[in-house]
Order: sequence, then C-alpha cells, then structure tokens
Amino acid sequence: GTDSALSYYYFRKEYIDERPIMLSSALWLRIIFSLSALVIIFFAAPYLSNILFGKDHSLFIIITGTTLLFTSVYSFLMDLLRFELKPWLFTIMSTLSVLLNIGLTIFYVLYLKQGVYGALMASAIAYAAVFVYTCVYVFKKYGIGFSKKWVKDILKYGFPLIGTGIAVWVLGSTDRYFLAHYQGLDVNGIYAVGSKIASFIGLIAGALQLAWGPFSMDIQYEDSAKKVYAKVFLLFSIVNIIGIFFISMFAIDLLKVFTQPDYYSAKAVIPFLSFSTILSSAYFIVVIGMHLTKKLQHTIWITLTAAIVNIAMNLLLTPSFGAVGAAFSIMCANLIIFALTLWVSQKYYPINFRFAKVMVILIPCAAIIWITYYANLKIFPRIIISSFFLIFSVYYLYSNFKNTEEYQKLLKMIRLGAKGNDEA
Repeated sequence: GTDSALSYYYFRKEYIDERPIMLSSALWLRIIFSLSALVIIFFAAPYLSNILFGKDHSLFIIITGTTLLFTSVYSFLMDLLRFELKPWLFTIMSTLSVLLNIGLTIFYVLYLKQGVYGALMASAIAYAAVFVYTCVYVFKKYGIGFSKKWVKDILKYGFPLIGTGIAVWVLGSTDRYFLAHYQGLDVNGIYAVGSKIASFIGLIAGALQLAWGPFSMDIQYEDSAKKVYAKVFLLFSIVNIIGIFFISMFAIDLLKVFTQPDYYSAKAVIPFLSFSTILSSAYFIVVIGMHLTKKLQHTIWITLTAAIVNIAMNLLLTPSFGAVGAAFSIMCANLIIFALTLWVSQKYYPINFRFAKVMVILIPCAAIIWITYYANLKIFPRIIISSFFLIFSVYYLYSNFKNTEEYQKLLKMIRLGAKGNDEA
C-alpha cells in the first residue's frame, strides 16, 4: 500500500517541502519490510519447499525471496519516476531491466545450462542492479533521512490496501483453479491462450493507467479537475471499447496466426476477458474519489465481495460452461468492483462521468460482436463492419473532445502514458 500512500502525499501542496524525508522514509520502509520477509522466507524455505514441491528446493525459494526484495525497491523507483513526470527515464530503466534479465537468462540457461537455477539467478541479478541504482538515485537526490512520523502516515494510509491486495490475488487466481479441477489442464490451456490474446487490450489501458496516477494527483487543486477526470474516463472508455471491438472481431484470425487449431476455441472467452481487463483498469479512474478523500478502507469489503461472487459463479458455471463460464465469472467480478467503487467514490467526491455517452459506443459494440460470433462471419464482412464502426467511433470521440479546455491536459497525459508504457 505504500505506492498509493506516496501518490497521495507526494502531490499534496502542504507536504511539498517534506518530500525528501517522505520519499527516503518510504524507501527505507520498503527495504525493511522486504528484508524482514526475506528472513522469514530463509528460515521457512525447507518447509515451504516440502509443501510446494515435495522435495528440497530451498535454494530456489531463497533466491526468489531475495528477488522479491529487489523488485519491491525497483517498483518504488518506477512509481517515483512517474510522480516526477520523467517518462523517458522510466522507459529507459524499465527497458534496461528487461534486456538485462533476458541477456542473463540466455547466459545462465542456454550457455551455462543452469536450468531453473539459472533462470532465477538471472532475474535476481538483473533486479539487484536496479536495486543499487534506486538506492543511489533516491538517497543522493533526497537524502537518507528516516522519519517515524512519515512511516506512520504512510502505513496508516496504505495498511487497508493489504487486505485488498489479498482479495485481488484470490480474484485473479480462482478461475484457473476451478478450470483445472472441473475441466482439466487442456481447457485451462485454452483459457490461458484466450487470456493472452485479450491482454493485448492491456497495452492501450496500460499506457493511460501509467500516466493516470501522477496526472490525477497533479491537477487535483485545479478548478476544472472534476471535468478533466470525467473527460479522461470518457476518453479511456471509448478508446478501449474500440480496442475490445477489434480484438474480439478478429480473435479467430489472431489465434490462427499465433496458435494451433486445438486452441481456436479460445475465441469464445476473448470478449469477456477483454472487457474484464478494461473494467479492472477503469477502476483506477473511478476510485479517485476514495483516493483523494482517504477512504480507501472501503476497497477491502468491495474486493472481498467480488472475490466471493467470483468463487460462487465459478462453482455454478465452470462445471457446465468451462472456460466461457470462468471468463464470464471474472468479468462479472470486475464489474462488481467497478460498480461498488464508483458508488462509494461518488458519495465522497461526486463526478459527472456521463455514462450515457459511453453506452452510445458500448451497446453497438457488444451487439455487433454477438451477431458476428453467432453468425460466424467470414473475414471480409468483418472488415467492412469494423471499418464503419471505427469511422463512427473516431468521429464520436472527436466530437466530444474538440474545442474543450481539457483537451491539452488530456494530450499531455496521453503523451506521458505512451512514453511510459513499458508493457509495449
């Protein structure tokens, strides 16, 4: 929860002068927590190994625990660079970490033939290098101070999010377990392929999401802040609905390019999983009210409710409908999180998100996808239909944004997101 706490306090006007001690204290907090976890993992490794593998792989678990320390600090650097509005340095650091990881993996696994041990060591060394850079960057720029007051404030803000994180983990893991139990690993594999294709939409959502946090905090004091938040939501929704439309319309063609015939049935889960991805990303926009008013404790019962619903729906749908049932269940769970978060946020910080304008795009999108799947249209008519939908959507998007005072602010956020999208 320290990332959310920092994103709140970093942009508050009353704490600008305290940023150095705030940031250094937050980094020390990350290091202390991660070291504490590593000590526990070190002594528990033999027992964990026996539970997980039935044999002694303690070394693997210890290396993974060490990597967790390094990645925790690495994520701190990525958050800080977004707060500082340094997209180019963000991109450079994220790209270098990936390339270093790949290079070391090739060296350890392919050249030294070290197998799993080599893969884990490659990741640990790559993130260790970023760990060192992060400590130098932060402590040199902001000092090495440690404030009990700031540690207390950060923990107080972020502590409720621990329960949320656990609930989200349960939410994200449930479908695979139910599929493996009721349908077997083959169906689970088909579901995983559909999930990978649907994750393409994450490239669009991820670009906006990366920029959204610092952008939303940076403009919170402006008179037009609520209007900008509403415009961002409309922009996000329309752009991503277009993305869902094209991924769903040409899902079978993507599957034919990237997979084999055994996986073509993954087409059926792609629309549900794509929409689920967008809902989970849109959550970060509508939660702004809870974020600004420090009411994030509500996220615990919201995500817990969604996790319970997801489990119940999987129990009901997965045995009969397989991967489609699991995909529909996770989509409904993310819809519940979105709806409840919106409801609570609006109570504390009302924003006119103008959902009617979103429905103008969403309803025809869903209808066309359903008809296309039901009729099993060939690629040529799908191209024609998609062209008309794209023209309509782009014009509709333009008509809602031209000549508005928020237009330049949105362009700024998009540029930051495009530069900082390390998922690309």
